[in-house]
Amino acid sequence: MSRTRGVIVGLAVLACLAVLGAQAPQDDDSVWKAFVGWFKSAPPSAGNPLGDYAASLRAAKVPEGEIERQVAVVTRMLMRERSDWVEPYYDKIFTRPLTGDPETDRFTTAPSAFLVEAARDLAPGTALDAGMGQGRNAVYLAGKGWKVTGFDLSGEAIKAATVNAGRAGVRIEAIKASYDDFDFGTAKWDLVVMTFAWAPLTDPAFVARLRASLRPNGRIVFEHLLEDPASPRPALMHALKPGQLRELFADFRLEHYEEFRGLGDWSGPDTPIVRTVAVKQ
Repeated sequence: MSRTRGVIVGLAVLACLAVLGAQAPQDDDSVWKAFVGWFKSAPPSAGNPLGDYAASLRAAKVPEGEIERQVAVVTRMLMRERSDWVEPYYDKIFTRPLTGDPETDRFTTAPSAFLVEAARDLAPGTALDAGMGQGRNAVYLAGKGWKVTGFDLSGEAIKAATVNAGRAGVRIEAIKASYDDFDFGTAKWDLVVMTFAWAPLTDPAFVARLRASLRPNGRIVFEHLLEDPASPRPALMHALKPGQLRELFADFRLEHYEEFRGLGDWSGPDTPIVRTVAVKQ
């Protein structure tokens, strides 16, 4: 075999190996890292990030079977296993121009109707809005005379909440923090609000921190998604099981408790929801 022919054959073998390597299935961690890398650089979209990612894989000529597998891996990790997508996801949401249509904006800008009713007859005091988003609830409470602190993992959410408070002519303290980082304090709050805020309530240590942060007769106003046994999709992160919140708040007096199907404040399909007003005894 001539040297030239040997080089040609060698290059052909390397090319084949490269193709085989490119087609070899990635492990789950590599699939996740690829998705997060794509997501952080992708432009804001009102659509489904998973659908957009599948389209990007399709454009890269990834086989359909492998696309389905990767999307399934990402879906499972999004729902149950990983949280490093949360900050960039909400940063993108809160930097999109608002249209006023919850289906397009992906969330409502009005205060929670449940919170409005729950706080209607309360004397203003100190309030904490956990996972405050764009500040719709914090701004509402501040307008009613409450001294309000709010925190959120998304820096863009904090910017939006601060701007919205200024437009409403009220003052709120807006802090960029996660549930792990934020100092809830001890006997500090008369009211803690968590509305579709993805709080880690299934962690008993977190519930204990939350309870310790309330003043005597302090209240938690809580509403969030329940796991949907009728859905084929994996349960969402921090979604509660039916009846579970009663057990988690066993040390509280429940002024109000309901489980029902409806539309959450972040739009989406009809889904099980739990609401409660829990008072520290």
